Amino acid sequence: MAMYYYASKLNEASCSGCNIKVPPAPKEPAPVPPPPTDLAPLPPDPSLLHGSGLSYYDNDDYYSMVRGNKFMSENTCKHIVMNGGINFVASQKTDGSQLSTVLPSGVKTISSLPYVGCPAEKPDVEYRDGQIMSAALEALVDMLRPGASKSFTFTFLLCSRLFVKPHELLNKLCKRYFKSYEKIGKNEVKDLVDKELNDMVALVRVLSQWTGMFPYDFRDDRVMALVRSITQRCAADHMASVRVEMSTTLEKLLDKLTALEQYEETLVEPPQVASVDQLLGQGDILTLGLTPVELANQLTIMELHRLSFVGPEEFVQTFAPTQPPQSSSSCGKPSINLHHMETKSTRNLEAYADWFNRLSYLVATDILMANKSKYRARVIEQWVMTARECFNLGNFNSLMAIISALNMSPVSRLKKTWSRTSAVCGQQLRQLELCVEPSGNHARYRAALAAAPTETAVPLLSVTCRDLHFANQGSPSKLPGNRVNFEKCTLLGRHVSNQLASRRLTSEETPSNSHPTPHLIVWRYLNNRPSLTEIGKYNISCDDMQMKFKSHTKLGSRTVTIGLIYL
Repeated sequence: MAMYYYASKLNEASCSGCNIKVPPAPKEPAPVPPPPTDLAPLPPDPSLLHGSGLSYYDNDDYYSMVRGNKFMSENTCKHIVMNGGINFVASQKTDGSQLSTVLPSGVKTISSLPYVGCPAEKPDVEYRDGQIMSAALEALVDMLRPGASKSFTFTFLLCSRLFVKPHELLNKLCKRYFKSYEKIGKNEVKDLVDKELNDMVALVRVLSQWTGMFPYDFRDDRVMALVRSITQRCAADHMASVRVEMSTTLEKLLDKLTALEQYEETLVEPPQVASVDQLLGQGDILTLGLTPVELANQLTIMELHRLSFVGPEEFVQTFAPTQPPQSSSSCGKPSINLHHMETKSTRNLEAYADWFNRLSYLVATDILMANKSKYRARVIEQWVMTARECFNLGNFNSLMAIISALNMSPVSRLKKTWSRTSAVCGQQLRQLELCVEPSGNHARYRAALAAAPTETAVPLLSVTCRDLHFANQGSPSKLPGNRVNFEKCTLLGRHVSNQLASRRLTSEETPSNSHPTPHLIVWRYLNNRPSLTEIGKYNISCDDMQMKFKSHTKLGSRTVTIGLIYL
């Protein structure tokens, strides 16, 4: 069947704001095309359609074309006019058997080509409003240099453990700077002394930032093996200028790891007793002789001391997924693995959470161990005033622990005791409870934390863990195309840095020297004093709440009369 081809162009074409005048279509009929062949080739003059995006066909029963890597027939195309141009939208796909009858032998179909279905290539680092949105892992490793901003360095070192282990990351850095990694001190590198010295200076400075922010990564023997290799390379004669800097970095790292070991030795779980008789002679908060201001200061020092030993990576490792590694992606490229918890070498975050429970139990024990309701009321007032001073200092973790203790069932049901407290005490307690209530996504707490002094601010641990959980679940860590979701990493880093703001993550001081140590008597009282178990608190609360036995003896019959005394 003969096929006629006509090409026409619009009189006025509008494309992105530009108007182009084109001559009308010729009045003469188009020339007769050559006889059809098996392959039905396109017209030999492609200049007629080049750049126009237009093609019309006159009621042909069948005409085939290959456009945009999709095989379509004229009957299965829809013409859509948009912005002065015509786009083709396929309404039906053609079977592969039809492709084999049209394409010449030796030509592969699109489905057989590699990387089919892979997303379009993006730049190695994708920015939005000056912030990194996503990037390839190798590109982020390449950006980890001495000149990088502290926020980027902290965020990447914090979240890199989601994709690569610390010793693997350090190995990548060593291979980048060591051109002859296995030939340390050989004659082959003497021609590149200056280049090697500059590379070593850059590596040592990155290592210094790493040890300052995440010293606990270097408790891993695999990481320390690479550090020893760097130290051996610095021992060369031409590395004298960088040797001092490396020595200083290792000394500071040793001080931090030593302080960590000494702190971990003090993390002994205090004993719990089931009877108040075992607490006789232990004293309470009133016998310490401290004012509420002094006690709040000591509690804040205790909080900052414990928080200073919590590594930032512990927050991310707590919420890190556990998935088996993958060798390659669906596109045939190396895959980014989301892994594992094996790099977690400390439990300071768990110990800090246990400290919150310890303080709550201690406050409840102080209140319940007293025999008289008037004395218990004085203890409650002392703890409420201490909680108010904690609020003034920004110590919200101790504040929440005290409020939790006052709302425990064994304490809250002592109606006689609460009636003996002052009206000011009850009013202050209600105001403090409003500050930490969870309504509005903890809106009042977040506003108070933003206004608190940074030096003594202790954020509420439970809210930080909640924010980290939702930030981790809200978006994937790995994007299509084996890219790191750095926007999520930035969000995680912001939550962690806010929790540890008082720790001064970039400070060169060791955790033990960054804050004053608590008073020895207060330290022993808060850490070593036994507390009542859950059953013990209920038992003593029931005894005080319900009845005491009062015996009356009659001469002769020795009858015992039991009277009820409600407290």
